[in-house]
Amino acid sequence: MARQTLEQRNAKQRERQQRLRDRHRAERRPDRDDVARTMLFWAITGYLKEDRPDRIDQLADAVTALLVDQGFDERAAYEVFDDLVDRYARDDRPFRSKPHLRG
Repeated sequence: MARQTLEQRNAKQRERQQRLRDRHRAERRPDRDDVARTMLFWAITGYLKEDRPDRIDQLADAVTALLVDQGFDERAAYEVFDDLVDRYARDDRPFRSKPHLRG
């Protein structure tokens, strides 16, 4: 039997991934990004409510260090984190609506 081309393998992988995404959507299963986004929102808004800027700074330092280890720019990572804190401070529902989960 002839070996599949890279294009054929990639097409099959795309199909498998789409089926998996469809199944997760039908199951209303959050992915790791949903969990991470929600956890970060929970932590930041909790520290804001407790008036604990020191804890937000510690979290920013920890998250930024991990991002820098992955190769991201430190200054840019702090800017993105600070933007999230500002956004979470202004908006108690900062996530996009997911109408496909209602019902």
